[in-house]
Amino acid sequence: MNRVTADYHMHSISPDARVPMEEMCRAAVERGMCEVAVTDHLELFPPDYSGKEPAMFDDRYIERYFAEWRRCSELFDGRLRVRRAVELGQPGCNPARAAEILSRWHYDYVLGSVHKVYGVDLAFKHYSEESNDALTRQNLALLYELADRGDFDCMGHIDLIKRYAGRQGFRIRLIDYFEEVEAILKRLVWRDKGLEINTSGLRQGLGETLPGLDILKLYRSLGGKILVIGSDAHRACDVAADFDAARELALAAGFTELALYEDRTPSFYSIADQ
Repeated sequence: MNRVTADYHMHSISPDARVPMEEMCRAAVERGMCEVAVTDHLELFPPDYSGKEPAMFDDRYIERYFAEWRRCSELFDGRLRVRRAVELGQPGCNPARAAEILSRWHYDYVLGSVHKVYGVDLAFKHYSEESNDALTRQNLALLYELADRGDFDCMGHIDLIKRYAGRQGFRIRLIDYFEEVEAILKRLVWRDKGLEINTSGLRQGLGETLPGLDILKLYRSLGGKILVIGSDAHRACDVAADFDAARELALAAGFTELALYEDRTPSFYSIADQ
């Protein structure tokens, strides 16, 4: 069996993680990974945003990331390829800052995500029978904006909203908004952008990945070819978690290869049974 050997979503110095990159890389080696993309958060906010959060993601934060990346690349040389990566959140709300970041710093891989709607994290939204439809449509509009114009390589946890709705006792299925999801996936395919299987839902109470089989099959049927698997680990113990299950899901959706990135260019390795 050809295993999954690359974890393409994990955090180290992110404000919600703060785990030494060396510790995350060591865990990856112990779990048989050959390559990781350490995608520390870089959240973007509208230029007129008045909160304190943007200061957490300033240039010093990015410089600290690259200093740790250089150290770990040398430390694990010959054992683990450590890709320069970032999880860019809501780039559409501040495209000028997003363009500045991606022109000044050299990344191998950019994971594009939507965590917030109008500056409020999906984790802190109030979910209810009355508000869920409007909130889901707002989220879908931002996902389409990302797919349509964002500078990224793969879209992360496309149906993240279901995690936080589930924590408040509600079930939101993006596939129920078929036309909107199809439009997003068509843009990904047209622009040669990939999709992520994020395994965090399997260990955080959802009992399923983000996304599930329905969206993965739709992406594949539309011509989608670029797929990565990421644990979204914020702790070393979660690195490469549930990758066997994610592999089976990828195969069930019709994928036999996963993508790796260097200098923002994909290559592929087989996960098919021999």
